[in-house]
Amino acid sequence: MAAFPHTSAPSQQHSTAQHLAFRLSLLGLATGFVVIIEPAPTDLFFSLAFLVLILTGTRQLFFAPVLTSAFALFFAFAGLNIVSLFFAQSVAYGIKYLVITIYLLLVPPVMAHFSVLYGQVAIDKMYFYFTIGATISAGIGLLAVTGLAPGPVTLYFRAEDGLRLSPLFKDPNVYGPYMAAAGFLLLSRCCTSSAKWRGSGFLLAGFILLMMFLTFSRGAWVNSAVVLGTFLLGLLIFGRSAQQIKWLFILAACVTLTVLVAAPFILDKLGLNEFFSNRAQLQAYDSHRFASWAEGMAMIPLEPLGIGPGHYVGRNRMADSQFNLAAHNVYIKIIVENGWLGFATYFGAISTLLLLLFVSFFNGDDRLPIRVMLFAILIGQLANSVVVDSLHWRHFFIVLGFACAELALWQYQKVLSGGRLLSKQVFVKYHQEDTADMQ
Repeated sequence: MAAFPHTSAPSQQHSTAQHLAFRLSLLGLATGFVVIIEPAPTDLFFSLAFLVLILTGTRQLFFAPVLTSAFALFFAFAGLNIVSLFFAQSVAYGIKYLVITIYLLLVPPVMAHFSVLYGQVAIDKMYFYFTIGATISAGIGLLAVTGLAPGPVTLYFRAEDGLRLSPLFKDPNVYGPYMAAAGFLLLSRCCTSSAKWRGSGFLLAGFILLMMFLTFSRGAWVNSAVVLGTFLLGLLIFGRSAQQIKWLFILAACVTLTVLVAAPFILDKLGLNEFFSNRAQLQAYDSHRFASWAEGMAMIPLEPLGIGPGHYVGRNRMADSQFNLAAHNVYIKIIVENGWLGFATYFGAISTLLLLLFVSFFNGDDRLPIRVMLFAILIGQLANSVVVDSLHWRHFFIVLGFACAELALWQYQKVLSGGRLLSKQVFVKYHQEDTADMQ
């Protein structure tokens, strides 16, 4: 990978290839709502984008230097996955899991690459296509809830009594956080958008978040509460404009009204009051999860380099697994599978991005609400990950990609405003030459 290049713009051949790879990535973002099959459409589109970049001789990914440490740690994590593979019981299973991990680790650098190559217009397009996917999913969810969706009910509902919404997803505990990320990102963009579509944007975000609520995923609910609390607190502390503070109070009022009025009304109309009460309590299988955590933690001092990628799974996934159940906790999973160093590098990379986002809060520009929301979403997803394995959540790496893209843009703007994160000459020269490609 390379930093912002000092040379001229890419050749016409490479420029065409970049455009094609970017459009394939946009399709990958837009199809993130279909993961009931493997590989999912989003995997195919992103993989094709990677191949286009590689096969056309595009050997460099451009990124803002501020992201160097995070990407180096992700690269080290990938290497430690390979090391732990030598201790795997099933090398074939470990290689399959490793390939998926490396593929997902490529998503944030590639998204950052396009943000550097094409600027803010590329970032906004990526948000738009990500929102399209969630909107389509919310529409399918509405059809499913009202009984109008075609096909078997198992396409749209999972688990207890067929009441937990997860259209075209295998697990409502993954679908819920995906919709939460999309809905909250849209909310933050509404805070920075023009007035003419702000109202419709808020309504659409509420519609998407309603589908998240109907997953009855306790992890997604906690995730959402953490996101909202973190976002409102961050905007209250770091928001500098009157408009940002105004939208802070509007959001707080809307959330309060929804929780106190809309949610009970919807539950009553759908006849789900009792089911909601049951889902809000500890479930019988929670004790099995706790036992699995204890089993995993006992393994940590015995396997300092890990037991191999993907090997902390139940015997229903791998017959000769050492565990009865999957981890259902990404922190224990990573330290058991990839060792202490694997744990340190993976969460070190995420912590680096969180720290950079936090530092960017002190630059109170008009994209501050988006960066605060990305910070909040990552914190919410990490809280959610205490009770679920999120290592291969596609949308989580997409959110990391958005964070990288926003940080690249923030660094560019800081240079233009007189900051010292990178030589102003490099930024100005490159963007004068290349940002016109997407106009």
